[in-house]
Amino acid sequence: MEFVRPLEPILIIDDSVEAREYLGNILEDLGFEEVSGSEDFDSAKNHLEKNPPNLIFLDIELPNTDGSAILDYLNEHYPKSHVIMCSGHNSLECVQNTWECGAKDFIEKPFNAKKVDTVLKRLELVT
Repeated sequence: MEFVRPLEPILIIDDSVEAREYLGNILEDLGFEEVSGSEDFDSAKNHLEKNPPNLIFLDIELPNTDGSAILDYLNEHYPKSHVIMCSGHNSLECVQNTWECGAKDFIEKPFNAKKVDTVLKRLELVT
């Protein structure tokens, strides 16, 4: 898959190490090389400052922080980064809220290569 605008570097913010690794493996299988992960917002700030990502996968439910609050921060400080919200809850309200808060898309957990590829292709169409 080749994108007109580069989506790398990519940052995955998820408190589940398994989710970060699995999504990272999917992205690598899709040909992405610059993928990093953070377990929480504090560790994500280091990645953001060192190498601002073009694409961020953000878990909505993080311990000690609400994903929507992080999204507000990202939209204010990194407006060129595309944020895809992730959650195991695929309610209409949850999905609508992510778009209202400024996310570019939403992906339901558990991840699989087809879902991730579809979301990335959709993102390419709007950028």
